[in-house]
Amino acid sequence: MAQYIDFNPPKDNIEPDNLLRAINSILPKDIRILSVHSVEDDFHSRYKALYREYTYFIYNNPAANPFFYRYSWYIKEDLDIEAMKSIKYLFEGKKDFGFVANEPGNKNCVRNVQFIRIKRIRGFVIINIRANGFLRGMVRNIVGILAAFGRNTLKINFSDNIIRSQTELKSLKAPPNGLFLTKVNYLRGCK
Repeated sequence: MAQYIDFNPPKDNIEPDNLLRAINSILPKDIRILSVHSVEDDFHSRYKALYREYTYFIYNNPAANPFFYRYSWYIKEDLDIEAMKSIKYLFEGKKDFGFVANEPGNKNCVRNVQFIRIKRIRGFVIINIRANGFLRGMVRNIVGILAAFGRNTLKINFSDNIIRSQTELKSLKAPPNGLFLTKVNYLRGCK
C-alpha cells in the first residue's frame, strides 16, 4: 500500500536507516514502515503529490468468501464489466466532481482523473482510479455508480447526463472495505 507521512524528527542527525529500524521496532507486527527518506523542508506529503492512485476490490462471485470480507465489497450478482467500462469516461478528465463528493458546497471540487481501469481477475473486479487529487467519498461514490450500472440497477439517460440527482447518486456509495491507496507519485527528489 502507499501511505506516506512527513514529520520533523526530534534530532536532525538521525540516519534514515536507523530511524526506520527504530520506528519498526515499536510498531505492531501488522504495520511496517518500508522506507525513510530525507526531503526538503517545504515538502508536504499531501500537497506535493503529482497524483494518487486508488484500487478498489469487489469480490464478484455467487458464493461469499469469509476470507475476503474485510478487504473487498462482496457483490453476488454478476457485474457486466463492459457496461461499467462504457460509462467510465463520465468520470475521466478534468471536471467538477462535486456531484460525487462529500464536501462542503464552497470547496473547489475540480480534479483531473487521469484514468479509470476496470478488470476481472479470478472472481474479483478490480477498479484503479488515478487523479491529481481526490475528494472525500469520491472514489467510493464513483465505484458505487459503476457497480450499480454493472448490475443493471442504474439507468443513465445520456441526453440528460449522469448528474440527475446528487442525492440519488451518493446513495450508491461503495462500502469502505475494498478501498486501498496503492500509489502516490511525487516530483523527482521527493520520494
